[in-house]
Amino acid sequence: MLVVISDLHFEEEDSDAIKDAEGRPVTYLSRNTPAEAYRWLITWLATEARRSEAERLDLVLAGDIFDLHRTTLWFKEDPTDARPYVSSTEVDQELEDKALRILSAIVTEHEVSGSLEVLRLLANGRYRESNRPESERDFPVPVTLHYFPGNHDRLAAATPAIRREVRRLLGLSGDEAPFPRVLSFDDPRVLVRHGHEYDRYNFSKDYGDVEVLSAQLPDGEYDAPAFGDFITVEVACRLPFLFREEHGDDEIRSNEVLKAVYLRLLEFDDLRPQSALFDFLLTVPDTIPEPRITSEEVWRGLIPVVQQLLDDICDHPFLRDWLRKLEKRWRLDPIDILQGLLDLRVWRRGIPLRAARSLNEQVTAGEGRSTGPEHLAAREDVVRDGSARYVVAGHTHNPKVELLAADSRHGQRYYVDTGTWRNRILSTPQERPGFGRLRSGTYAIFYRSDENPGTSGGGPTTQEAFFDYWSGIYTMAMNREPGR
Repeated sequence: MLVVISDLHFEEEDSDAIKDAEGRPVTYLSRNTPAEAYRWLITWLATEARRSEAERLDLVLAGDIFDLHRTTLWFKEDPTDARPYVSSTEVDQELEDKALRILSAIVTEHEVSGSLEVLRLLANGRYRESNRPESERDFPVPVTLHYFPGNHDRLAAATPAIRREVRRLLGLSGDEAPFPRVLSFDDPRVLVRHGHEYDRYNFSKDYGDVEVLSAQLPDGEYDAPAFGDFITVEVACRLPFLFREEHGDDEIRSNEVLKAVYLRLLEFDDLRPQSALFDFLLTVPDTIPEPRITSEEVWRGLIPVVQQLLDDICDHPFLRDWLRKLEKRWRLDPIDILQGLLDLRVWRRGIPLRAARSLNEQVTAGEGRSTGPEHLAAREDVVRDGSARYVVAGHTHNPKVELLAADSRHGQRYYVDTGTWRNRILSTPQERPGFGRLRSGTYAIFYRSDENPGTSGGGPTTQEAFFDYWSGIYTMAMNREPGR
């Protein structure tokens, strides 16, 4: 029995919290999934292993498990300019030390600590049906826990010291040996990727125009940094950091609107689609009392923060090099708009809200037309030759199953997206959208040919086209009181 989950995004959250004089959080947003969710998953897998008459369990953690990018610790208490957008083969002592400090901060988060305990226990063949120690018992079949990095935990593979610590946290053997880049299984016939290989913004090479994609890509392409590394650190993480510098914690603590906007800045990268970004940032939640604050007033509070950010990054060589790399020279695209914006320094003359909204619409206009990962998965050589029946990947945070190919020679081949185990924020399609927050978790189970998937009347089956796919979602209060 093969089970794949991905995109757990264990994050450091404490540095984002604005606290009162007693050290209690005034603004706090928990993005880490409760440990109880993973405990429930493992308990269910134990039941399923017994029912399906499985001989073993392979649980694959398919990347973006530790989010080493999404933290403001890159800017705090750091006399160096250590940043994660260098090749993993070029990580120096300063960057290694910073990555290890961030990893240490991640695992001290309460829910992360509990979740890692669940995984370590499973790696040792044990599990608990509840959080009570007396509920601990042996997992019913032998267990192998697998892990490989994605784009947000690329540095987890960078040095022997970091790899050793990651293995210790997950309860894995192997000490400082390199992690795999992908995993392949023969029975069931599955190729597991993280999925950033299909995303030109978050992988070092663009495979969008390649006719056939090799299952094994060069190691150097996984080691190299990507455009998304820079955007996550210098934009998504730096915006709330600069917001606190501009307004000060005392003012944010005392102003309900500033608190609400600050929380928006902490989670806007969870928003889908990104074209709703401005409405999300500028819509003050209904918990804010009268008089209502207009979008223009909120924007005026954001302008100095945005101006400072753009001043800081506009000439950064990594950003400029990647914009040139991403540019499609034969047609106008959002990259051309960004390059023009940076070249003209238009923000220094002020940014009216209407102009900012228009720019956002132009930059995100191509979002819905981008080629989905299933189109690249269909070009995998293992799909073409039938050696894999399933291509499994996460990265997108969008759980789904797509048919890649079907013929009499090789049968049906599927793309299975393992979604995420973190918050997702969705927007309604109206001109003035509303927003909802979901907590989600997705797993996929692929059965061996000699296991019973529960469809053949109680005995083993020789058929191979069986897999279970589950995506659980529950809603969360979107317009809650800030800090609750």
